[in-house]
Amino acid sequence: MDNVAIREIAEGLYLLRVSDTRTKYFEALWSIPEGITYNAYLLKTEEGAVLFDGWKQTFEEEFVEAVSGIVSPKEIKHIVIHHMEPDHSGTLPKMLELINDEVEVWGHPFSQRLIAGLYGKSPKFHAVKDGDALEIGGRKLVFVQMPWLHWPETMVSFLQEERTLLTGDIFGGYSIPAGVFDDEADVEEYLRFARKYTVTVIGHYKEKIGKNIGKLEKFGIRPRMILPAHGLLWREDPDRILQAYLDWGEGKPKEGKVTVVYSSMYRFVEKAVEEAIGELKARGFDPVVYRLVDDHRDDLGEILSEMVDSEAIVFGTETYESDVFPYSEFIASEMMKKVHFEKPILLIAVFGWAGAAGKKFSKMFEDCKFDLVDVVEFKGLMTPESKERIKEGVARLVESVK
Repeated sequence: MDNVAIREIAEGLYLLRVSDTRTKYFEALWSIPEGITYNAYLLKTEEGAVLFDGWKQTFEEEFVEAVSGIVSPKEIKHIVIHHMEPDHSGTLPKMLELINDEVEVWGHPFSQRLIAGLYGKSPKFHAVKDGDALEIGGRKLVFVQMPWLHWPETMVSFLQEERTLLTGDIFGGYSIPAGVFDDEADVEEYLRFARKYTVTVIGHYKEKIGKNIGKLEKFGIRPRMILPAHGLLWREDPDRILQAYLDWGEGKPKEGKVTVVYSSMYRFVEKAVEEAIGELKARGFDPVVYRLVDDHRDDLGEILSEMVDSEAIVFGTETYESDVFPYSEFIASEMMKKVHFEKPILLIAVFGWAGAAGKKFSKMFEDCKFDLVDVVEFKGLMTPESKERIKEGVARLVESVK
């Protein structure tokens, strides 16, 4: 099992991690050439064991083997479900078969319905409320609900004595880190994947991030170690991932950063956007550029991820069949859902025989948090007049940032 890591990370607490390089599109949507891990945990005590979550059903055999290498499945007294999405609960039916009927499943009240709905199972179930506790073998677990991060039944578990927080999807990230903990990996590189994960998977519910993290303080939870269900574990600086999630949830900008994204079928839009990029650089800004052209297409998840901590956005598109270019429209629609912050946008649009993209794009951005500061739209080749309009548009964008 070269793709499996089993490690005792605290007294009697084991990480069970599998690296997934088979999944090319997470949730059948987000491209993840960097891969992903599924992290489950097992607490072994003299009174029995507690299993936290599981893996995707694809890795069912490996999961059973990993668990059985630590305890007999029949020694598991409780299964804690932080989140019922099948990449974490896919091995649950098999584990229920292997464990005796007395095993008790702990989870959000809604999880019970999801177990029945997704797997046709009705195990003995303990519906968890905020502050409920499970004591076993001298260890105490306290549970806190964290709804909509990113399913309605998400919750976390706090192993009180060790001040260890098990968080499910929360504080997770894409990629297969070389190490297990934050002090064993390149954290700066990893945080890019964690930001991408947060934006694509939790971004739609970003308003819930600060509210739910605030609940930890309410219950006196200041973790020394954070154990998510994907990616790196945090023991050297758990506050770093906590603060990063808060910043991403608020769309906190990095000074001088501008995300530029454009589609260009025949490079007319590209030339216009390059004028804007040059103007931004001349004004001291740092453009991060993504493009959709005839020989290259950047990844949607990466594009959205960069927007989160940008001060402003430049969007270039063309008119296509009397409408916005389809991929540009899709990006814009996902912006509204995943990175909907009060950030200024400059639109640059180019058309052939008749313009439509500017008007339709403007309509898309009515009554939203984004501030569409200018629409620069022209036909075909750039002229001195269109170059001047691009310069004016960049000036308005920059002024909106100040």
